[in-house]
Amino acid sequence: MQRVRSTLFALVLALTSGVASAQLLAEVALAPAIASQLFPPVSWPSGSLRAVGSGVDALVARVVPDRANWRDWEAYTAGGLAASLEGALVYGVERDLMMQGLFRAETTESTVGAERRTRVVFSDGGSQRALLVVLRSGQELVWLVARGR
Repeated sequence: MQRVRSTLFALVLALTSGVASAQLLAEVALAPAIASQLFPPVSWPSGSLRAVGSGVDALVARVVPDRANWRDWEAYTAGGLAASLEGALVYGVERDLMMQGLFRAETTESTVGAERRTRVVFSDGGSQRALLVVLRSGQELVWLVARGR
């Protein structure tokens, strides 16, 4: 009888531990969400998003002087905690370009005010090229990707 009780207890414990973990996770997620509504300086880190619209064109015009040599612009942004993943985000873009046969041909870094800019040109050694521009200012990260004309 003791063996049945201990087996039943272990089974109940195993079944309820997942529920308890899920409840704890929900509470951990809910507490900062409520706090961010009550105290605006506390907020969830924003994730990465694709940027579109005239703001992207203005940004490209501001940071890429030879923009006429590039086409098919894509812009992405990450803020807060997600911006600290800059290395992984840039690596993901580089990996995708390398899988297309494009490799780093030229890298330029500069700082304008509080903004750090990294410009990387990728090439297949022939006519196919791509451009990656990474802009970092505080907790904001923007990266632009384009194809050569």
